[in-house]
Amino acid sequence: ALRAVALFGILQVNIQSYLWGLGGLTVFATPPSAADQAVYLLIATFVSTKFLSLFAFLFGYGFALQMKSLRRAHGERDARRAYRRRLAFLLAIGVMHGTLLYFGDILTTYALCGFVLLLYAASRPRVLARHAGRWLWGYVAISVLLTFFMAGAGRFLPAEDIAQVPPEWLARFAAAATGDYAAFQSVTWSDYVDLTLLSLTLASPYVIGLFVLGALAGRLGWLAHPARHPQVWRNARRIGWAALPVAALGPWLSLQSQIDTPGLPSAVGFTLTSLSFPLVGLYLAWVIARRDAQWLQRVVAWLAPAGRMPLTNYLAQSVLMGLLLSGWGLGWGIDLGVAQLALLALAIVVLQIVASRAWIARFGQGPVEALWKRATYRQTR
Repeated sequence: ALRAVALFGILQVNIQSYLWGLGGLTVFATPPSAADQAVYLLIATFVSTKFLSLFAFLFGYGFALQMKSLRRAHGERDARRAYRRRLAFLLAIGVMHGTLLYFGDILTTYALCGFVLLLYAASRPRVLARHAGRWLWGYVAISVLLTFFMAGAGRFLPAEDIAQVPPEWLARFAAAATGDYAAFQSVTWSDYVDLTLLSLTLASPYVIGLFVLGALAGRLGWLAHPARHPQVWRNARRIGWAALPVAALGPWLSLQSQIDTPGLPSAVGFTLTSLSFPLVGLYLAWVIARRDAQWLQRVVAWLAPAGRMPLTNYLAQSVLMGLLLSGWGLGWGIDLGVAQLALLALAIVVLQIVASRAWIARFGQGPVEALWKRATYRQTR
């Protein structure tokens, strides 16, 4: 269920950037309405980076459980081989997804960072805790340094360049929103390569750190047996509350910059939003504290099937965004604002929840997950 929630949160961010590419979460080519501004702030404050962080954390959590199962069945050596095949399959799917459907693919980065995570397969909890902290603090340091670089570079832009949306961003939007599939694919490929290189050079410490933290959680049972770890969840709440002002300030600065100078995004706003990911600890602690509530158990029962086929649903989201928003599809994206795109994402979420329940009830696992499982275990004895 948590994995499903993470996927649905990621969709809310992806659908806003689908046509704009690396131009940013959202670019306001015209003055935004009050509704668009409100939705922008809500998504950037409470969703952006938070649910991607949750998804990465759960990836590491799943890694710990899968490696434990593989070791018991096949031994350490074959377990590592099987997981490498699992990552190779994920990498292949990520490359196809990023080049053909959506530039903002996360599977490629996850697969490559997963090979680093595999180095921690036999590490003790104390080692996992220490290295998770090092990776995440390294990401903080990189982000702060990048902020100074971005802010410094912005000072040297000619004044006319920051008065309107850069022409290359508008050209990218036009190619994706009105062009045929060949035009769409050309800009998708370019942005995918740039974003993947950016992710591997700058964001990989963030991904690996959350992977390792999730593996620690899986090893110690933070989610399975939360009553045994009250201090963990107290710390999660405290860190989450501390991150909330950062999560609110960053989007506000970015919004003002997007409205006043769309050619010069706020470097500080971008960094604060990126560094507000610990807010997800507050979300998790809230769910854990109410895990026995009947209403929450009913919600979990509805969401869990979607979370049991995450790869299928993640890819299906990109297919649906293309069919609905792009020029090679229905072309709705040319006319939809931020608030309307958010409502469309909610409609896709409802569709996926219903479809996932029906599919899991009949087949037990998603179609892409079935292929993934076959690729993982085909040579394991």
